[in-house]
Amino acid sequence: MRSKQLLAAFVLLYSANAAADEYESVMPVRPLTMSDPAGLTSIALDFQYTTWNEPGNVDVTALTFDLDADVTLAEHWQIFAKLPLSDASIDDPAAANDCCELALGNITVGGRGLWSALYTGGLRSVVGGELSVSLPTANDNGERGESAATAAFARLPQDPGRYSPDVTTIRFNILAQFYSRWFLFHTELGPQLFIFNDDANGDDNIDLGVHLGFGAGIRATYTIAILAELNAFLFDFGAGDDSVLSVDLGLRYNSGGALFGLRLYLPLDSELRDLDMIGVGVDAGLRF
Repeated sequence: MRSKQLLAAFVLLYSANAAADEYESVMPVRPLTMSDPAGLTSIALDFQYTTWNEPGNVDVTALTFDLDADVTLAEHWQIFAKLPLSDASIDDPAAANDCCELALGNITVGGRGLWSALYTGGLRSVVGGELSVSLPTANDNGERGESAATAAFARLPQDPGRYSPDVTTIRFNILAQFYSRWFLFHTELGPQLFIFNDDANGDDNIDLGVHLGFGAGIRATYTIAILAELNAFLFDFGAGDDSVLSVDLGLRYNSGGALFGLRLYLPLDSELRDLDMIGVGVDAGLRF
């Protein structure tokens, strides 16, 4: 009798582990900096430390903290929200006091639709689109305003509208991920509309930008992926077109709903490289 019970327990345990392995194998990989295509309810905290040197021997450090939540409403449909915070340190030998203080960024809300497909050979895909708006909630005065503006500059190739003061940002984004047991490719493309309020400097009230993201990686195991991501932002701010580029290199871990990421942030744009800008990012979260 006891042997039958042990056998039954073993079968149940094996089935549960097999189901868990299958679940891990069919899930898309959460990128390092771009949208999560899993379609699951999740909550995550993202942290980035960026440092650079400005003329006059001025040392600048920008810290960004982002609390992200994705909520699944129905099959294919999600809503999401982002709460960004930032804190800058500006060490200027010519200034009497160092700057700055913790600042609120632009609270962001949006919706996302995702559709998946299975192809021959185990290749899978998730394709979708999202619409979001960043409200003009960022601090714009004093040292808190300095923190917000510094954070926007530090994250310029990725998503400056999440931190920049005195601007509402509307985004439409198309995303796709193709993945199998061993590899993945992730891409995003979309325009962004910047609507500046009366407190912003400049003559134009509305400007346009386009964000392009591309990522590729190797799935070393079902739970660990080695990733490289390229972010490019093209701006049209009236005085002429400009673009900025950056690359993130890192690891993604996902097991049992737990998420963890570690990445190195390297701007590729010559103006940012001349400042010796470099950053490190860490994120952690849960999928439900």
